[in-house]
Amino acid sequence: MIFWLLACVPKATQEETGDTDPSVDTDPVDTDAEALAADDARVRALTGLPEGDVPCAEPQLVRVRETVDGDTFHAVPEGEERYFSVRVIGVDTPEVAHDDPAECYGNEAWEWAENRLGGRLVWLTFDAECLDIYDRTLAYVFRSNDEDGFFDRALARNGYATPLTIPPNDTYEDEIAADTRAARDEGAGLWSACER
Repeated sequence: MIFWLLACVPKATQEETGDTDPSVDTDPVDTDAEALAADDARVRALTGLPEGDVPCAEPQLVRVRETVDGDTFHAVPEGEERYFSVRVIGVDTPEVAHDDPAECYGNEAWEWAENRLGGRLVWLTFDAECLDIYDRTLAYVFRSNDEDGFFDRALARNGYATPLTIPPNDTYEDEIAADTRAARDEGAGLWSACER
């Protein structure tokens, strides 16, 4: 209550009366917007991201509009309003509840994806085929150049997904299999929570 009252007093009055605390920023700044802008700038600057041996398209910068489940989301290209569905290559996460009950660890995989991708810019890179039978864009997803920034592999490494290789999109099949083995050996995520 006291903070709210001080925030309502004009700055000049606070300074004149000595009621200001230099550690309290009374100038309202949307730090979430600033953090998002800094994150956007960092993601825009990424280059040299892994892609398939013979990619079907050039890398594309998009904003995640909505996460559908752990391995599928809707994305909007920068400067556009149309969105399209993206299916992450190489992994399969448990299903979330739609008309049927969620599969074991499906909601957790969706929450993990939402926390990392929701509303954020990501780079999509491609392998040999760009679309699946449901007209979803098939892509590798990146938020940074480090290991954790390769979203497809991070899903497997953290125990939210199992490998799903559908040739010819199999460039990172071995890496995703190794990530999955490591998660299983550590009992990470679904490997300890679900009967397999």
